[in-house]
Amino acid sequence: MRHFGRALGVGLALMGIILCLKIASARASEVTQARRVRPGQRPVPPDSEKPPVPVLQEPASPEVISLHSDLVLVTVNVLGPRGEWITGLGPEDFELLEDGVPQQIAFFSGEAALPLRLVVLFDTSLSVKNRLEFEKQAVARFFRSVMRPRDLAALISVSTEPILRQSFTEDIAQLVNAVRGLKAEGATALYDALVMAAEYVAPIEGRRAIVILSDGRDTVSRATLGQALRRVQEVGATVYAINVEEPLSANVRELIGETALELIARQTGGEVFSPTQLEELDPIFARLVEQLRTQYVLGFYSTNEARDGAFRRLTVRVKRQGVIARAREGYYAPRR
Repeated sequence: MRHFGRALGVGLALMGIILCLKIASARASEVTQARRVRPGQRPVPPDSEKPPVPVLQEPASPEVISLHSDLVLVTVNVLGPRGEWITGLGPEDFELLEDGVPQQIAFFSGEAALPLRLVVLFDTSLSVKNRLEFEKQAVARFFRSVMRPRDLAALISVSTEPILRQSFTEDIAQLVNAVRGLKAEGATALYDALVMAAEYVAPIEGRRAIVILSDGRDTVSRATLGQALRRVQEVGATVYAINVEEPLSANVRELIGETALELIARQTGGEVFSPTQLEELDPIFARLVEQLRTQYVLGFYSTNEARDGAFRRLTVRVKRQGVIARAREGYYAPRR
């Protein structure tokens, strides 16, 4: 009995020692863990409890392609013999020339696969006051119909000074709210607004497009028409214009503004629409949406290695009978 009591005492003592060691170990672990965790940060689980690290795959989306700075991008629309937009073409269907010299197509994006980067220039000068509300409703509907996932759009008002009313966003509600807040005021700095739009879209990769809603008459810009056109050409944006000038008669329009819009659109590969009444705006915007959704983007590295900043003429052809390729007329080479 005496031996049993002594053995029991020894056993209890050993269990006490083991229990103390476990408690000390647990406290040490807690202290170590507390040192690793900053305020507001969750504790890091042991390796055995961590979730598996996801395996990243190379995205197939052209949005994430890093385009080399010397790659020249050309946005193209292809029209059929009945004026319809042609889809389903591949790079082998196109021929691309720079100053008459054939170029190899190094990048191809078919049927608007490359995300859209759209800037709308909305003329809010006093000259459009009587039709501003109707135009605002049409532009709001345009944003709702043109935007698709991964697209970004922005809004700039054009009056005495161009003002960025809505920065690039994919949120249609924000764009519509920005349009609703526009008010008629001031003069028309259209060329300054074009320069501002070109500068704004320049850092963003994608299909760059500028839509102008104006009568085209500039009254107070610091930039000239030539300067604005050059900046737009330098960033590779396509300009579409809707001439909202009220006709002097059924067949007569103010030619000064219309000529400027025609020049900008033609040289950048875009188009000018000239409605004779406000009710034509919705069909025009529908036609514009169709264009933007059926575009191709061709990319090439010029065989002319001179970095002289010179203007180089571009020619895009489609190897099919009866179709027309609409693209910008040229670009400015990089400088050293």
